[in-house]
Amino acid sequence: MKKHFVAASIGFSLLSGCYYDNVEDLYGTTPCDASAVTWSADIQPMMQAQCVSCHSGASASAGLDLSTYTQVKASVSALTGRMNKAVGDPLLMPPSGKLSSCSLTKMDAWVAAGAPQN
Repeated sequence: MKKHFVAASIGFSLLSGCYYDNVEDLYGTTPCDASAVTWSADIQPMMQAQCVSCHSGASASAGLDLSTYTQVKASVSALTGRMNKAVGDPLLMPPSGKLSSCSLTKMDAWVAAGAPQN
């Protein structure tokens, strides 16, 4: 009986130690903080991950190079328009599918702040 109690106690201790109290587990999503969006931390990485593979260099798709801050800022109104198209619209960018709502919110917040190079 004592062996069963010890084994059960150890098993319970191991299982109860596996619970993680984090926002994603509790609410299913990560909150989107767009209060302090910056070029270097938010927008540039998004451009690198989603746009630059097609829009850079001498053979940039549609002749639009988005590899630098200056080029992104010069095209920002066209970019946000294309990023906010409806799913299924052939003009939606990126063509792989709509960006997350958090990415779009951050882009909108950055543009609203004047698209600073920060």
